[in-house]
Amino acid sequence: MSRQVRTPQVGLEVGLKIPLKVALKVALVELVAVAAPVLVGLVGVVGSTVLLPRAAQAAPPSASQVRSQLPSPFNPEGQDWEGLSQLVKMARSELGPAHVTLESTLSMHDLKREDGLLLVHPERPLDADALESFMRAGGRVIVLDDYGTGDELLAHFGMRRISLPTHGPESLRGNPSFAIAQPASVHPIVRDIAPVVTNHATGLEQHGLSPLLVVHGGNGEPDVLLSVAGAVGQGRLIVIGDSSISMNTMLRYPGNRALSNAVLHYATDDDVWGKRGGTLHILVNDFRMTGSFGDDSRGMARLGEAERSARRWLRTLRHDGIPASVAYTTAIAICLWVIAWVSTRVGRTHKTVMPNFARPVPRAVQGGIAGHAAVLGSPTASRVLALMELKAALEEALATRLGLDRAPPHDELAAKLLATGVLDRGGAQSLSSLLGRLELAPMGRTGRVRDANVIAAASEVGELLKAARQP
Repeated sequence: MSRQVRTPQVGLEVGLKIPLKVALKVALVELVAVAAPVLVGLVGVVGSTVLLPRAAQAAPPSASQVRSQLPSPFNPEGQDWEGLSQLVKMARSELGPAHVTLESTLSMHDLKREDGLLLVHPERPLDADALESFMRAGGRVIVLDDYGTGDELLAHFGMRRISLPTHGPESLRGNPSFAIAQPASVHPIVRDIAPVVTNHATGLEQHGLSPLLVVHGGNGEPDVLLSVAGAVGQGRLIVIGDSSISMNTMLRYPGNRALSNAVLHYATDDDVWGKRGGTLHILVNDFRMTGSFGDDSRGMARLGEAERSARRWLRTLRHDGIPASVAYTTAIAICLWVIAWVSTRVGRTHKTVMPNFARPVPRAVQGGIAGHAAVLGSPTASRVLALMELKAALEEALATRLGLDRAPPHDELAAKLLATGVLDRGGAQSLSSLLGRLELAPMGRTGRVRDANVIAAASEVGELLKAARQP
């Protein structure tokens, strides 16, 4: 008789069974279906990070790349129309070459209270706390910014940007983008200057600071301040809402040249607390600020720099979003995790799961005598339960033998059984000793209860019940 070989069965769900080979094929199809989009995304990420940069290196420069190689706006050494070379030349001529520095990285720790800062169109978030500490000690800060990253510094001192009037009565060639700003006070910076020509500037809304320049509105529009000044401790803060006001082409206007000259002198002029004569640090566009003013301890300086770096990183993250390298790395990690997760689960065979209503009910939960016996005999149940069950059964049987509704204490029970002749003196003593040991079992005073102890106790109970039944 030939032996029949049966193909192993794998249950996908209740009531459905398919061959193992078919199940593996189905699992493979599911793996490909789920992992294919992930693999495509991974290839796209790798291609964008590896292949595209190489292709860009071999490709001819684009128009944006050509523009990036041209002189940048506000270049301190730029001779073109939007450079700042004439402003730098004016500063060196008026203050002396030794008192003017151009920097791309400024260490606040190296500043002196006599120094001044000229910040033009910052492109990185400014450390408002470090600048405030510098000014409170006596330093002076002049900010020329319209569309840069000076918003946080403005907010720190209660200012915010607003639009200039669009129907002002005074503008260059009737263009509101080149509005004319007039002096708004007798402050030393604007006391003797002519009207100033702006270039796509922004206004300032502030409370409690001194106005310097104002652009008048027309057709019911309110006047808007272009520049304000304020005292911060022993130092000074000047804010002008136009980065272009001092670039080469704008210095041909008398008011702009006079304002630029006044700003340069104001940055290093003597103050009421004494002579200054410090250095004017000119920082433009993508400059960096490190350290903190007044940190004499090297350890505290490093701690403060770490704190400020974390805050700058959070501000950059909020302003510019997640860096491309972090986004690509995170995408690759997620793709690999998805592939690993799918691979470990899609190849698993499904086991047949019997519904709850079709499963047999365990004896331990059935109730009645069978359930009670299953609980007492369970391998995980304490054997003390069995001893207590034997004690209760013995007391109930002997109380019934005496005609009592409830069993009295074991000494009294033994005495009554002896007095009525149900047990002799030896049996009464054995009963009293056995019941005493069984009462101590739940308290752990008899040591660990094992199966042998239960069997021995059951044998004694049987002997006593047998003696009690004899006439």
